[in-house]
Amino acid sequence: MMRNLSPSLKEAVNTFYRATRLYSTNRSLRAYAQAGSYIYRKIKGQAPLITVTLAPTFRCQGNCVHCFAAVKGRDRSDEMSTEELKGAIDQLKALGSLLIIFSGGEALLREDIFDLIAHAHDIGLLTRISTNGYLLTRERVAELKRAGLNQCGVSIDDADPATHDQLRGLPGCFERAVQGLRYLHDYKINSKILVVASRRNVTEGLERIIDLGRKLQVFSIYILIPVAAGRWADAPDEVLSEEEMARVRKLYDFKFVHFELHTPESMCCAYNKSIIYVGATGDVTPCPFIPYEIGNIRKEPLADIWRRHVAALRLECRGGCPMNDEKARRALRSHTEFVKAGGSGNKRNR
Repeated sequence: MMRNLSPSLKEAVNTFYRATRLYSTNRSLRAYAQAGSYIYRKIKGQAPLITVTLAPTFRCQGNCVHCFAAVKGRDRSDEMSTEELKGAIDQLKALGSLLIIFSGGEALLREDIFDLIAHAHDIGLLTRISTNGYLLTRERVAELKRAGLNQCGVSIDDADPATHDQLRGLPGCFERAVQGLRYLHDYKINSKILVVASRRNVTEGLERIIDLGRKLQVFSIYILIPVAAGRWADAPDEVLSEEEMARVRKLYDFKFVHFELHTPESMCCAYNKSIIYVGATGDVTPCPFIPYEIGNIRKEPLADIWRRHVAALRLECRGGCPMNDEKARRALRSHTEFVKAGGSGNKRNR
């Protein structure tokens, strides 16, 4: 176990394992991440909780047509306090987390976001923030740099300003997001463009976004395929056809920057024992797009919630997000209800 190792070996393992998390921004390092995970399991006897998405708020200035968080409400009165969020971050670190992604809502609306990022950075976590870019002023980017932010993902769904602003429900958002990406480059913060692929942009829009990314010198572009969650939960027409998916796949070989593609065949977070999502009110779910809770960190330690989830995980991976498959969605809901009620490994969900 970790406590039986010498201090130098502990630090070597921790340093190596933190470094392996770079596979999230470099596909060539994924094998090293797998090796790091193997070492962690051997030392601590359990799978590590590698990546955590933490939403400190569900508030947002935008009104995106595809928002998964809008259904959670935007009341700030029940948001976790600064100390509660720092406590949550400490719990995540204790479970072996390497990367914390601050999301939302719009995380930059939290007045304490720089303090939260700095706290995560100070205890050895890699930090990333996902934002619509509306608040990425030079001053805020400078503050993010001082806080120790490792990467910033900025949402751009169309290279046409008017179309992007319409999709985001926020006039002026495109220009602010693009300027924010320039500031990130100036301050040498790793930047990525986050794109939701849809029938509105799949024909030519994605290629224009790639061209924009080249001009802005972003490090990576992440394309997310539509998920039947949030405002798109009852919008099956938004799910791309096979022909449309084929167009997206062709872009995957475009090598000017690191290119990430979350396809329907991608491994789902719900079946991945190294990912979890914590919402602004403490609710815990397997991933941001899954609305089924497995517990709340205001009511019990995250370690207990996580171990129950992992112990009870007997779902059959059908490929891709279960929210896009009715049978998989039912099985997932059964699993989360079981875990939330205090169940562990004595039940199999199919």
